[in-house]
Parts: sequence; structure tokens; C-alpha cells
Amino acid sequence: MHLSKQTLLGFLDGDDPDIYLRQTNHPSYLHSTEMAHLYVHAAMLVTCMEFLSEQLWLQNKDDRESGVTTSYHDFLAPLLEKEISSAYPLKDFLLESGPTQLKAIKKGTSTIAADVLGEMMCRSRGEQKTFLIKALEEMSVHFLYEEELQEGRLQSLGHLGPCLYRCFDDLDKVFELTYQLDRDMEREHFPKERLYQGSGVFVQSGYSTILLALQHLDLKDGSKVVDLGSGYGRVGLVCALLYPEVDFVGYEYVPHRVDVSNRAAQFLKLDKELHFLTQDLSLASFKVPDADVYYLYDPFTKETYEYVLEQLVEVSKRQQVTIVTKGNARNWLLDIAEDNDWPAPTFFDEGNLSVFTSAPSV
Repeated sequence: MHLSKQTLLGFLDGDDPDIYLRQTNHPSYLHSTEMAHLYVHAAMLVTCMEFLSEQLWLQNKDDRESGVTTSYHDFLAPLLEKEISSAYPLKDFLLESGPTQLKAIKKGTSTIAADVLGEMMCRSRGEQKTFLIKALEEMSVHFLYEEELQEGRLQSLGHLGPCLYRCFDDLDKVFELTYQLDRDMEREHFPKERLYQGSGVFVQSGYSTILLALQHLDLKDGSKVVDLGSGYGRVGLVCALLYPEVDFVGYEYVPHRVDVSNRAAQFLKLDKELHFLTQDLSLASFKVPDADVYYLYDPFTKETYEYVLEQLVEVSKRQQVTIVTKGNARNWLLDIAEDNDWPAPTFFDEGNLSVFTSAPSV
């Protein structure tokens, strides 16, 4: 068992967090890598406890209707084998705690995750960078497993297992991404982009979306990625941490989002290959730069989409490109792919995201 999982059990049993998080001379002190493991495990357990509470309610409902009583062990064991296998090392603890403690465990693990992030925000830039990289790498493993669980499953049957889409949003605190300024934005009457004013963290692609997208891309040293509608820069920051030799440029309409993105990149010393620029992409003076990969998280109105996609088609005639997108752009790109003899796209993240690759340039 990871030291971080032993620590998690210790916290839930009432151990003093200071020993593990802050007393550097103590043998149980957790360094950045173990802190990353601890954060991921704790954050996932919060979501798992929500899932278990919901499933237990459904099981009790079925039992009442059928007149059968299912023991807590028989209820929990199969879920630990598949849907929440990440919690399997804590099986004995969960069984001993019983169904009445699910809410308390959720509260405890939520506190642990918050304590870890609070401590990491006080540590050095180097430790923060290591923490973020290790956390993102471990999150990728869990997102891929979640994706495998849904493979071949009809969407009408619902999501199998806990949904991790927004499980790790609080990781933004270590990046120092703040969304307060969005609440004060004035709404434009005729916006050229979908600004998602007041949406807070929801203006960002989820970490699961970003990490799954990166898993489906063949990024090499020197590859160029362009994010059209980069929001607060989460895609670029994650990409720069995991693929430091990739050249990444993000274009965003809202100036304060660009400022926050660039501050985060500068603080983590990622700004050599990572740049965010304020740009109205609908202007005739703007030309989409050549790149290997384009990322569009449904950022535009119809008119801007048409203008941008027309330019991407022109780029694809000079070189092969990959476009990662969702929402409205997917439907238009399906037509573009057919008209230009592109290969069939790949769909992932339960069909929410699509990867289009143009035909090889002649």
C-alpha cells in the first residue's frame, strides 16, 4: 500500500495532519510525490462516497420492493472489484465503518484533500511543480480506467461508476487560477465568442477531458498546439507540465483570463514554450497560425466558427492537422471531413470530445 494510502487511513482514524504534511524532520513527512498520491486518493474518495451513497439508496429501494435484504458486504464487494476499484485497498476500513459512516468519510476525505492543497500552496515552486506533474499523471490513469468502463456502453444506460469529470477542479488552487473576475463581467449584446460569463470553473475544460485528449494525441518534441478560446489556460498549463518540449499558444478573447493564465505559466516557469494572447478571433486581420494540433472547446458563435474552421481547412491543405473539439464544431467538422476526404474521427470522453485528423498533405 502506498504511504499516502496509509496516511489517508491514519487521517480518517484521527491522526494529526501536521506530522505528515508540515513536520519535515518527522519520518512520516510526505514529500511532493506522496502528497500528489494522497490528494488524488482523497479527492477520488469524496466522489466515491457520493456514488456509494446513491447506490446504497437504490439498493435499499430494490430490497424493499423485492422483500430481500442485501448485506453491506454483498453490496460493497462487487463495486470495489470494478466501479470503485481505486478504493479497494481501503476495503476493510470501509466495511468496518459501515453504511452509516459514508457521509462522515466523505467529509473527512474532503478535508484531507483541502489540507493537502493548502500545504502545497505554501511549499516551494519546485515542489509544487513536482506535485502537479505527479497528480496529473495519476489522474490520467484513473480517467483512462473510467473511460474503459464506459466502452461499448449505451449512453441511455447512464454512466457506470463514479463520474470523475469535476473531481479534481480544486487542483486549480495550486496553479493559482481564480475565477472571481468573471463574476463582474458585463454581458455583450452581440458576442462573437461564447464567453460563459459567471460560469467560474465551468469555463474550463475538465481535467478528465484534457488528459484524455492528450492521451489520444501523438505529441512529439517540437509539436505546436494552438488552443482557440483558451479560457484561463488550463489546457496549456497541463500540456506544458506533461509535455515540456511542446510549443503551446492559447488565444482568448477576455483579457483578464489571459492575465491569469500567463501569471500561472510564469510562476511555474512554463512560459518559455507556453504563451497566452488576447485576441478577437473573428477579426479579418487574425490568421490562424500553422500548428500540428488545434483545440476548440466549443468557444465560438456560429459566425466565428465558420471563419475559424475555414482557415483550419486551408492549413490542412499545407500540412496534416489534428483538431480536438466538442459541441457545435463537431457537426460542422463532420461535413468538412467528408468534403475533404479526411479519415473518420475518433470519439472519446463518452462521445463528448472528437479528434479529427486531416488527410495527409500532398
